[in-house]
Amino acid sequence: MFFEVTPLNGRIIVKGKGKQGIIVFPSWVPGSYVIRDQSKYVVPLKGLSQIFKNRFFLTDEEFEYIFSAISKDQREAISIPDYLFINPASVFPYQTISEEYCVKLNIPSNWVVHTTLKDKGNNTYCGEDYDSFADSPIQASPHLKLIEIDENHKISAYGDLDEVEKIRKAIQYIDFNMGEKPKNYIFFFRRSDVNFGGIEHENSSAIVVPWDRKELTSLFAHEYFHSWNVKRIRPLEFDKVDYEKENYTDLLWVAEGLTDYVAFLATLNSSPSEAMKMLANALSSLTFPGIKYMSLAESSRFTWIKLYKRDSNFLNYAISYYDVGLVLGFIIDLTMRERSECRNSIFDFFKRLKRRYTYEDVRKTLAELGVGFLDELVYKRNPPIMDYVRKYAEVTLEDKGKPYIGIMVNNGKVTYVEEGSPADEAGILPDDEIIAVNGVKREIEVKDEPIKLTLSFERRVREVLVKPRPSPGHTVKVKLAGELMKCLSNIESTEGISDKKVL
Repeated sequence: MFFEVTPLNGRIIVKGKGKQGIIVFPSWVPGSYVIRDQSKYVVPLKGLSQIFKNRFFLTDEEFEYIFSAISKDQREAISIPDYLFINPASVFPYQTISEEYCVKLNIPSNWVVHTTLKDKGNNTYCGEDYDSFADSPIQASPHLKLIEIDENHKISAYGDLDEVEKIRKAIQYIDFNMGEKPKNYIFFFRRSDVNFGGIEHENSSAIVVPWDRKELTSLFAHEYFHSWNVKRIRPLEFDKVDYEKENYTDLLWVAEGLTDYVAFLATLNSSPSEAMKMLANALSSLTFPGIKYMSLAESSRFTWIKLYKRDSNFLNYAISYYDVGLVLGFIIDLTMRERSECRNSIFDFFKRLKRRYTYEDVRKTLAELGVGFLDELVYKRNPPIMDYVRKYAEVTLEDKGKPYIGIMVNNGKVTYVEEGSPADEAGILPDDEIIAVNGVKREIEVKDEPIKLTLSFERRVREVLVKPRPSPGHTVKVKLAGELMKCLSNIESTEGISDKKVL
């Protein structure tokens, strides 16, 4: 199929050529875990008859539609007067997966285009089939910068980026430990007023972060390692892409969580403070009630309705396979290193793992490397995971025993109420607006004495009296030192503290 794109302000005009018959707009964008129904942005102009929510019938070989392109999410598309970003799986339909797909961009001559699609000249770019076409974002603007990380890795930047040296060290660390010749790879980077993180592709990744975010190394490292873990090797359930439905697996803790651990390792060797905060935040997630109600495998399987459609009770009843998977990666890696006297590491696991793996493949591969405790930590709720961590790290709960009421607050609104906490027992709810503290409009300061809060929920004002109790501890400080630390990094010791604040 062939598409001709004319970007306008907030929308894209797409003229296409195909065969008479059915075309399909993907409902699922690979690398994401949300059904998006991108056809909701499609306005048919010519040659298209909608027969289902994401299916159209081509009444003619040539067709035309408007695509509403105002999403700041790099999993979708945005078109503004001086910038265009397209994730092809969002904007373009398919007929036969195996045929060639091409797109021509009608853009001003001073615009720069960056993409991993094959350049056919005349602003025309092609993928040999829909899978490769859909996996190759397009970024264009007269203001794009091409920042060189090294000869194989580049950043297509729309906005400032100051951490190139740290990112370089992290990327080269991953290449060295995977033991493969680096291939050409590009990061599509944009600053915005939102934080959408990153999404991986075969030879690229797309990253959108807020203007004030400074620590970027771990995010770049995470998306980069996906070019191995997920794109080259992945759960058997992800063997073939189905663009119209969810792909369920118990193994996202391997695909995403262990990738996050590798990002931690790469960042530890280039930006230790960022890495240790990352580890401390992951450990902090284990201190909330959710670990009692959800296993790591359940977190992976139910991500479509839990992690990505979370409510304010998420920390009470669920866990993130990113966070707990990172912690499990830490345990797995340190166990390997200890039992092999630093000859083996998490990278040996990925080198040995089958390209399309099942849980049994993961367990067998880890057993060969000296790790035999997997079932307990993956499939059980409330596993003794912190006990394993303390074998290799010094972990303290900095706020344990201090007066607390059990809430998180952002801009004067309650965002989280811990199950069974004083705030929960007093009837405080997420989304409560805090009008006054002991009769005065000010921030809450928790001491060992009752607090009278004036709250508004649904514009109904009420007062509650909250009696603080000793905190179970959520602020984690973690320290790494000793011989195994030397095995992880050239740093003798380092520490970090989590930044989740529970009052």
